[in-house]
Amino acid sequence: MKLFQIDKKIKILCLVYFMVAQSSMMARATSDSFLLKYFQPESIPLMIMAAASLSIVLALFTTYLCGRFQAFGAMRIATSGIVVTLLAMVCVVYFFGNQGETKPIYVFAYMLCETIVILPMVLFWGMAMGVLNPTESKKWMGLIGAAGTLGCILAGFTISVVSKQEFVNELSLGLVAAVLIVVSFILMVRADLFKLSDDEQKPVAGKPNGVISKLLVLISSRQSILMTWLVVFSAIVLSLVDINFKFEVRKDYSEDLYDFFGQFYTYTSCAQLILQLFIVKAILTRGGVIAAISILPALLLLTAIGAVVFHDQDAVYVGKFITQVVFFTIEYVGLQMLFLSVKKKLRGQMNSAVDGLTRPATIATISLIITSTLAWWQEGSES
Repeated sequence: MKLFQIDKKIKILCLVYFMVAQSSMMARATSDSFLLKYFQPESIPLMIMAAASLSIVLALFTTYLCGRFQAFGAMRIATSGIVVTLLAMVCVVYFFGNQGETKPIYVFAYMLCETIVILPMVLFWGMAMGVLNPTESKKWMGLIGAAGTLGCILAGFTISVVSKQEFVNELSLGLVAAVLIVVSFILMVRADLFKLSDDEQKPVAGKPNGVISKLLVLISSRQSILMTWLVVFSAIVLSLVDINFKFEVRKDYSEDLYDFFGQFYTYTSCAQLILQLFIVKAILTRGGVIAAISILPALLLLTAIGAVVFHDQDAVYVGKFITQVVFFTIEYVGLQMLFLSVKKKLRGQMNSAVDGLTRPATIATISLIITSTLAWWQEGSES
């Protein structure tokens, strides 16, 4: 593969995903640190549910934006709004974060970071699926994913360095804002590569164009229903693994959360890079989507069996490592390729509805269940 012979569209997608993944990973480490540093264990599921609820509202809004302005336009609008909010949040944390009752500030800061973890990623893939055909996807998905993984590695290293600084909260939020400013600039300069000129993009006269009508894509066909259920089941697994992981980290690394998350996400990103450079393309071209979405369940099942047999609570860290590595390299790419069978005009809209709405709704539901049975989960974590 000769880098300079790659199509310009692919190069720009790689660059944008490098920045988007970097911002997502820094936001993830920052939100996890906020959550475990400023809130008690009983508040963790409630905070996750609140962040998921905000993501649901934003998913409704971005689904509407995708239908009206395409996924590219929705991403530009969403990214600009996030940047402005982040810059304001940096100022609030700097001036008021250490004065008196700070919890309301970090409630919003945590929810904002959780939104950044999900929203730009969903919109990016909606935009990318709109300009890639199935052949290009199988050929270049691994490279695009590898670019994102490089961004995650840089993000993990950056967070580890920032964790030693005095104004770690302000710096981490400011870095996320800086990266997303670059994304906004790229989208503005290279708009011609992502706009779909297909006549199908034009609204049909007399056809409903509201949010509810756009959400009907969730049940518009047998395929969309199956895709929705795939997202629901994957979100359930990720939620359970992630919440158990947070309980363990809070117990074991409460004194140095930023550094732990920075190192953890650096190591997982290095493993992701190896998969995407040498394995993802082979899986997609030889095994297809079925193979891509079957690997993670098989590995987690083996991990669960090992945890039961050996009674080792480190299985919580192993499970999180596996989901972080495999989901964002093989599983998620497989799910995204399912959208290629949908008309271009619906891909961004369906991605926002199926992935952007269904996933946080599932996370919110699971968090509510865990909140009502918190004593059992904490007891399970200790044992």
